[in-house]
Amino acid sequence: MRVAKSLVLVNTGDGKGKSSAAFGMVMRARARGWPVAVVQFLKSDDWVTGEQLMAEPLGVDFWSLGEGFTWDSDDLTRDEAEAREAWRHGKAVVEAGEHRLVVF
Repeated sequence: MRVAKSLVLVNTGDGKGKSSAAFGMVMRARARGWPVAVVQFLKSDDWVTGEQLMAEPLGVDFWSLGEGFTWDSDDLTRDEAEAREAWRHGKAVVEAGEHRLVVF
């Protein structure tokens, strides 16, 4: 079996479009039959986001981890711990090797 090379794509910037670009990749990957996972940071798992509503019916494994937006926080230490836990979860998803695309 041929093993595909790994690729890391980073979308950064102050403006809009980072999530749209990432979820465009999710849509393209699912259209090709790729197994896809999303680990969404700093959004409460009590919220169901539009991204999640779009992705899950397409078979995307989706985790929304955190306590909410950091600019609304009264406890940045807790938020840092939540982000570290989300990172550990995402790392475990990548290391499991079950998905061809993992979006953080």
